[in-house]
Amino acid sequence: MLDAFSPALRSAIEGVAELVSLPQSLPLATVEELQPYLYFITKGLCSMVISMQDGRTAEVAMCGRDGLAGSLSLLGPQCCAAGTVMQVGGQALRVPRRSGETWFAQSTEFRCRVLAWAQMAWNVSLQTSACGLLHHADARLARWLLMSADRAEIDHLYLTQEFLAEMLGTQRTTVAAVAGDLKRRGLIEYVRGNVTILDRAGLTEAACECYEVSRKAMTQLYRA
Repeated sequence: MLDAFSPALRSAIEGVAELVSLPQSLPLATVEELQPYLYFITKGLCSMVISMQDGRTAEVAMCGRDGLAGSLSLLGPQCCAAGTVMQVGGQALRVPRRSGETWFAQSTEFRCRVLAWAQMAWNVSLQTSACGLLHHADARLARWLLMSADRAEIDHLYLTQEFLAEMLGTQRTTVAAVAGDLKRRGLIEYVRGNVTILDRAGLTEAACECYEVSRKAMTQLYRA
């Protein structure tokens, strides 16, 4: 998103931004919090996660360099129902939410970019919500790994079975079985939480149709 802004707007953003380090698993926002900061991720990946009363969790959206973490706080007065956590550690330009509110109200360019990203993220979230109900765990894991790699712009991820289970809303035993199958097929390497995509074409074939929806949505976002 930063690369898509005009030089003048990007300069204004960088003038109030602070470069911060964001290690894996760091919470950026908690549930029902009107978060004080927005994050332009420059390296890494964060996830929006819903937590249930019984302790189970599931990812509902993700954001890398393509978007603005915390942008939902600009769209209205309600607090977000999901927490935000770093999935892949990295860095971000952190800006005060108040500055974002000013740009959103006064800059057509900023507002249109944020809304376009929010629309894309919403459409992908709708697709993956259906995916969680209708598609098998192996296709869902393949889709999720590809989506994560696309947004983090890397093919090597550190993801424990527990973390993968939380993101996919499934059990660790299921993750272990499915990841083991993808490994046996030569699509990924998975050792002690280190996941490397070895055969992207094969993993794409193993993924459900929802990955292609996500990929096209991201590709079209900043094409204009």
